[in-house]
Amino acid sequence: MKMNNENKSFLADWIAGKITDSQLRNLVSERDFIGYQKLRLTTNFLEVAPPNLEANFEAIQRKINSKKELKTRKVFVLYRSLAAAAVLLLFFGMYQFFAFSNEISTSCGATNAIKLADYSKVSLSSKSKISYPNLFKFRRTLKLQGEAFFEVEKGNSFVVDTEEGEVTVLGTKFNVIARPDFFEVVCFEGKVAVCKSNAREIITKGQAIRFYGNKLERWVIEDEQKPLWLSGESSFRQLPLENVIDLLEQHYDYQIDYPKSAAQTVITGSFTHKDIDVALKAICIPLHLNYTKSGSRKILIFK
Repeated sequence: MKMNNENKSFLADWIAGKITDSQLRNLVSERDFIGYQKLRLTTNFLEVAPPNLEANFEAIQRKINSKKELKTRKVFVLYRSLAAAAVLLLFFGMYQFFAFSNEISTSCGATNAIKLADYSKVSLSSKSKISYPNLFKFRRTLKLQGEAFFEVEKGNSFVVDTEEGEVTVLGTKFNVIARPDFFEVVCFEGKVAVCKSNAREIITKGQAIRFYGNKLERWVIEDEQKPLWLSGESSFRQLPLENVIDLLEQHYDYQIDYPKSAAQTVITGSFTHKDIDVALKAICIPLHLNYTKSGSRKILIFK
């Protein structure tokens, strides 16, 4: 259907409602009138409803709030992750501060001298071990297995923790032996507090204390400045043979068997760390015992 300008004007007026259907029929041909009717019918299907502003506003608000909630959740997850990381860092830092992460040990027959961060000195005896934290200067606590001589600088509390008991000092010199079911402390200078289970004993310069089995012993040392083992010799006072043999095995790489009937026989004396035969004679002769060596570094003590 082709339209001239006049027909376009009629169509515009008709669509605008300025002329009626009857008037349009008189102004255009029958063919054009039928085409105009079809055109109006088609445009009716394309009619756009007026916008619902309130509904659209609510939809936009929901979308904005949804984005805010998503952003809030992301921020919360990020905060929680950062908090967890901070806790881990704090825990790791505290662990490094308090954990006994430094360890020094000696093999059979060997000794070692250590200077700690607070300038205290530790002499570690044969087959012994100490462990202490990185920041020892600020937390003067260490763990001991075996035997060690301590020369402690003055300062805050200095604690030697063992499985057999605990020794607490401020500034002093003392020797500790902590082996299974045997705990001995000798004070060479100053004063120390010795804790064993529920017992707490104070010893001062020249005093010694020992716990073994269910026994508690005290004695006095005279004119001694340091333990004899620092000079390559172990001394023992009123000690059962089984403990003396344990001490001997700490310094010599031998397995030593002895009569169990003589295990509780008490002996006082000393032995060298340099010659196993001389050491064995120092122990066996006073008790009227003999010994023999066998293969694989074994020694048999017999009556």
